[in-house]
Amino acid sequence: MTVNHRSGRRSFKVWGALYGAIQSELVFLPPGQHLAVNFISNVYEPGLLPFYDELIDAGMAENYDQLTLMEDGAPIHTAQTMEELKAAVNAAWEEIPFEHLDNVLVSMPHRMQAVVNARGAPVRW
Repeated sequence: MTVNHRSGRRSFKVWGALYGAIQSELVFLPPGQHLAVNFISNVYEPGLLPFYDELIDAGMAENYDQLTLMEDGAPIHTAQTMEELKAAVNAAWEEIPFEHLDNVLVSMPHRMQAVVNARGAPVRW
Protein backbone atom coordinates (compact mmCIF):
# COMPACT_ATOMS: atom_id res chain seq x y z
CA MET A 1 0.00 0.00 0.00
CA THR A 2 1.07 3.50 -0.63
CA VAL A 3 -0.18 6.40 1.44
CA ASN A 4 -1.23 9.70 -0.08
CA HIS A 5 -0.49 12.08 2.78
CA ARG A 6 -2.75 14.83 1.45
CA SER A 7 -5.94 12.79 1.46
CA GLY A 8 -5.00 9.85 3.64
CA ARG A 9 -6.10 7.44 0.90
CA ARG A 10 -4.24 4.23 0.31
CA SER A 11 -3.78 2.25 -2.87
CA PHE A 12 -2.73 -1.27 -3.75
CA LYS A 13 -2.54 -3.66 -6.69
CA VAL A 14 -4.94 -6.58 -6.80
CA TRP A 15 -5.36 -9.55 -9.17
CA GLY A 16 -8.37 -11.77 -9.75
CA ALA A 17 -9.71 -14.20 -12.34
CA LEU A 18 -13.05 -15.60 -13.37
CA TYR A 19 -14.40 -18.47 -15.44
CA GLY A 20 -18.11 -18.11 -15.97
CA ALA A 21 -19.61 -17.78 -12.50
CA ILE A 22 -16.50 -19.13 -10.71
CA GLN A 23 -14.29 -16.44 -9.23
CA SER A 24 -10.76 -16.75 -7.93
CA GLU A 25 -9.69 -15.45 -4.57
CA LEU A 26 -8.25 -11.97 -4.85
CA VAL A 27 -4.48 -11.68 -4.61
CA PHE A 28 -3.17 -8.45 -3.13
CA LEU A 29 0.29 -7.76 -4.49
CA PRO A 30 3.03 -6.65 -2.10
CA PRO A 31 4.06 -3.01 -2.53
CA GLY A 32 6.69 -2.55 -5.21
CA GLN A 33 6.42 -6.13 -6.45
CA HIS A 34 4.01 -5.88 -9.37
CA LEU A 35 6.55 -6.29 -12.17
CA ALA A 36 6.82 -9.36 -14.39
CA VAL A 37 9.77 -10.77 -12.42
CA ASN A 38 7.56 -11.16 -9.34
CA PHE A 39 4.36 -12.17 -11.10
CA ILE A 40 4.80 -15.95 -10.83
CA SER A 41 5.53 -15.96 -7.11
CA ASN A 42 3.04 -13.20 -6.27
CA VAL A 43 0.12 -14.08 -8.56
CA TYR A 44 0.37 -17.38 -10.41
CA GLU A 45 1.38 -19.56 -7.47
CA PRO A 46 -0.95 -18.15 -4.78
CA GLY A 47 -3.83 -17.18 -7.09
CA LEU A 48 -3.92 -18.73 -10.53
CA LEU A 49 -2.89 -22.32 -9.77
CA PRO A 50 -5.42 -22.76 -6.91
CA PHE A 51 -8.06 -21.23 -9.21
CA TYR A 52 -7.19 -23.74 -11.93
CA ASP A 53 -7.43 -26.54 -9.33
CA GLU A 54 -10.90 -25.28 -8.38
CA LEU A 55 -11.98 -25.35 -12.03
CA ILE A 56 -10.71 -28.91 -12.41
CA ASP A 57 -12.46 -29.97 -9.17
CA ALA A 58 -15.68 -28.38 -10.46
CA GLY A 59 -15.44 -30.45 -13.64
CA MET A 60 -14.81 -27.44 -15.86
CA ALA A 61 -11.62 -29.09 -17.17
CA GLU A 62 -9.79 -32.38 -16.77
CA ASN A 63 -6.32 -30.89 -16.40
CA TYR A 64 -4.29 -27.71 -16.80
CA ASP A 65 -3.80 -28.39 -20.53
CA GLN A 66 -7.49 -27.70 -21.13
CA LEU A 67 -7.31 -24.25 -19.56
CA THR A 68 -6.03 -21.18 -21.36
CA LEU A 69 -4.43 -18.24 -19.63
CA MET A 70 -5.10 -15.09 -21.58
CA GLU A 71 -2.16 -12.73 -21.27
CA ASP A 72 -2.14 -9.74 -23.54
CA GLY A 73 1.62 -9.29 -23.36
CA ALA A 74 1.15 -5.58 -22.80
CA PRO A 75 4.43 -3.87 -21.92
CA ILE A 76 2.84 -2.68 -18.69
CA HIS A 77 2.48 -6.36 -17.64
CA THR A 78 5.92 -7.50 -18.80
CA ALA A 79 8.16 -4.64 -17.70
CA GLN A 80 11.35 -5.78 -16.02
CA THR A 81 12.37 -2.42 -14.58
CA MET A 82 10.66 0.65 -13.21
CA GLU A 83 11.90 2.60 -16.25
CA GLU A 84 10.23 0.10 -18.62
CA LEU A 85 7.03 0.30 -16.59
CA LYS A 86 7.03 4.10 -16.67
CA ALA A 87 7.65 4.07 -20.44
CA ALA A 88 4.72 1.66 -20.94
CA VAL A 89 2.42 3.81 -18.80
CA ASN A 90 3.45 6.94 -20.70
CA ALA A 91 2.83 5.21 -24.04
CA ALA A 92 -0.63 4.08 -22.90
CA TRP A 93 -1.40 7.60 -21.68
CA GLU A 94 -0.49 9.04 -25.09
CA GLU A 95 -2.83 6.57 -26.82
CA ILE A 96 -5.97 7.68 -24.96
CA PRO A 97 -8.23 9.30 -27.57
CA PHE A 98 -9.11 12.94 -26.96
CA GLU A 99 -12.80 12.06 -27.29
CA HIS A 100 -12.54 9.78 -24.26
CA LEU A 101 -10.88 12.48 -22.17
CA ASP A 102 -13.43 15.02 -23.38
CA ASN A 103 -16.28 12.71 -22.33
CA VAL A 104 -14.78 12.49 -18.85
CA LEU A 105 -14.51 16.27 -18.63
CA VAL A 106 -18.06 16.83 -19.90
CA SER A 107 -19.43 14.32 -17.36
CA MET A 108 -17.57 15.89 -14.43
CA PRO A 109 -20.33 18.28 -13.26
CA HIS A 110 -22.79 15.36 -13.14
CA ARG A 111 -20.25 13.23 -11.27
CA MET A 112 -19.58 15.99 -8.75
CA GLN A 113 -23.30 16.52 -8.18
CA ALA A 114 -23.67 12.78 -7.53
CA VAL A 115 -20.99 13.02 -4.83
CA VAL A 116 -22.75 16.02 -3.28
CA ASN A 117 -26.09 14.19 -3.38
CA ALA A 118 -24.45 11.17 -1.74
CA ARG A 119 -22.99 13.47 0.94
CA GLY A 120 -19.48 12.34 0.08
CA ALA A 121 -20.25 8.63 0.01
CA PRO A 122 -19.00 6.48 -2.89
CA VAL A 123 -20.89 6.82 -6.17
CA ARG A 124 -20.97 4.75 -9.36
CA TRP A 125 -17.90 5.73 -11.42
